[in-house]
Amino acid sequence: MSTLVTNTIAGLTTATSVTMPTTTKIGATAIVSASAGSATIIAEGGTVVTNIQQGLNKAWIKFNGTSTIAINDSFNMTSITDNGTGDYDITIANDMSNANYSALYGGGEGSGNSGGRIPNLSTAAAGTLDVFCMNLENDAADGAVQNIGFFGDLA
Repeated sequence: MSTLVTNTIAGLTTATSVTMPTTTKIGATAIVSASAGSATIIAEGGTVVTNIQQGLNKAWIKFNGTSTIAINDSFNMTSITDNGTGDYDITIANDMSNANYSALYGGGEGSGNSGGRIPNLSTAAAGTLDVFCMNLENDAADGAVQNIGFFGDLA
């Protein structure tokens, strides 16, 4: 067996493009190029694969939805609009391919009479999501902690 030790690999035709075999092993982990822009990785047991692109969270946001909205942190988001108590429009920077993505939600009031929230995720569009939050008494309510992750295909 041979060992290649290097700091940089450059492509022959284009320095930033190196062609690898369809299946490449990094250590014991096999990465398979399924098609252009798509790769799968062999799971721990060796028989199941995970599509890397499909399994990634495409956008997420954590924000304080109380009287003055504050985005604590986010990825692939441009803005959030407060439409009133518990009603937020969230804008995605790089749109999803359609409105059929999955949005996972978690949140809480932080203080008050309950910690539960029920989001209405039925008004999704490729580039925005309207979230309407209620407390356990079914009243519109702002929350100190709002977390939403977006899964699906990017446009």
